[in-house]
Formats: sequence, C-alpha cells, structure tokens
Amino acid sequence: MLTLSIKSVILYFSQVVTGNTKRIAEKIAEGIRSTGSTCELVHLKKFKDDLGIIKKMDFHQYDLIGLGVPVYYFHPPYHILFELKEYPSLNGLKGFLFCTSGGNPGSTLHQMKVILKNKGLQVIDGRDDWIGWDVHQMYGHMGGWLPSSRGHPDEQELNEAHEFGRTMVQKCLNQSTPEKQFWEKDNPSAKMWTFEYMQEWFPEFHLEEEKCTKCGYCAEICPVDSIVLDPFPTWTKDCDRCYICELKCPTKAIWCDWTKQRKYLDDLMSKARKKKT
Repeated sequence: MLTLSIKSVILYFSQVVTGNTKRIAEKIAEGIRSTGSTCELVHLKKFKDDLGIIKKMDFHQYDLIGLGVPVYYFHPPYHILFELKEYPSLNGLKGFLFCTSGGNPGSTLHQMKVILKNKGLQVIDGRDDWIGWDVHQMYGHMGGWLPSSRGHPDEQELNEAHEFGRTMVQKCLNQSTPEKQFWEKDNPSAKMWTFEYMQEWFPEFHLEEEKCTKCGYCAEICPVDSIVLDPFPTWTKDCDRCYICELKCPTKAIWCDWTKQRKYLDDLMSKARKKKT
C-alpha cells in the first residue's frame, strides 16, 4: 500500500528563558516525520532577521505550513503579528497554528489566523491548550513563575504534540478538511493591553551603570532589537514588553518596578478565587 507524504515547514518563535514553544514545535515535527513526510524547523529569533528569512523563503514548495508562538499577555508577541503582515501570498496553501501559555491563551490563534487568512492561507487545525512554564517578573512574589505552569509542557503534552503532528499529515492530504475556528473573545485585560497601551502601562527600564559590564547580552537576546549599546544599554523604541533583558541580565544591572503590575495580578487572581467559591 502506497503511503502518501507531504513536505512541511514549521516557523516558531520561542523565548530563551524556557523554550516551551521550541519543545512543542520539535515534537510536532517528529510526529510529521514519523509518517515518512518531511518537516523543516525554522526558529525565529529576531525581527529584522526573521523578515529576511521570510522574504527568501519559497512557501509554495511546501504542502503544509505551521506557525507557533508563546502567549504574551493574552496575545501573540506583537512583533510576530507585525511579521505575519510581511508574509507573501500564501494562496492555495494549508497551515496550522499552535501556542504555549500559562493557561489562558486568549484569542492568540484567532489573531494570527485573521492576518494569515488575508494572505490566503487555509488554516486547517491548531492547538492553544498546551501549557508552558510561565516565567515572568509579575510573579516575583510567587517564586518568579506562575505556580500552576511549573513542569510544563509535561510528557503528556509533548506526546500530544507528537500525535498532533502525525494527524496533521492526513488532514493536509484530505481535501475536505474544514477550516479551523478559534476562540475570538478577549478578557478585559487582553482588551486593555494593546501594543500602544502596553508601552504606557508596563514598567520602564532602569540601568545601574556601576553593575553593567556592557557585555551586550541584553541587546543580543532582544527579539525586536530595541536595545543598543551607547556604550551602556539604551532602549531606543517600543518593544514587546517581554522583559527578558531584565530577567537574563547576568549582573542584574537592569531592573524595573513591578509594584503596580503585581498588585493588579493579585487583584485578578483574588477575584477569580471568589468566583470559584
């Protein structure tokens, strides 16, 4: 019996802090390859470099295109949304979407699909229920991470990702596979945290020059190239507010005041607990 195969590619962005989305992407690729199909992995890391990769890619050589992201504040990382708008025409191609989050992905995949549909991509499947270890300074008083997310993605989720990849091959080959629908409604926090308002609501960056060695690591890991050395780190433009520069600074020279944001989070979690009781 002849086994049909496809040629696929997965483009994904994954934080240097945890690598949650990277682990899921690799498992999906393994699942696709287990059918005898091919699957390339493209790790998106920096906005400018990503645009170069996207511009050079011949997407029409693939039967299936996957895109994966972590969830930032109930949204896709905004720089990824900006990148999606730069994709070429994907007319006639099929795709799937996935994300990892601390437990509430909001309308992340719907937001991505809206842009990709305008590019002509038929999104035939997706998963937004895989949990990733959610490390963030807003959880500083909880150990630095969302307690319920610790240990994720776990073995079960990784196995699910493998199976998801395997089944994607048959869905791609099946001409009657319907378009996938995703959750569209956002909670009040997601509606509030637009890209513009994030720049105002989240804390400013501060630098203790006596601690800074000017190593440049913060600029190296910044996905949107908003940090330049002059000779100390300087934030030159609006960013995704991922705060990885603060989290990963080897000398703790970068700091932000999270008092307001932690109080907001505590109030949200308190309201959620009261609803359950």
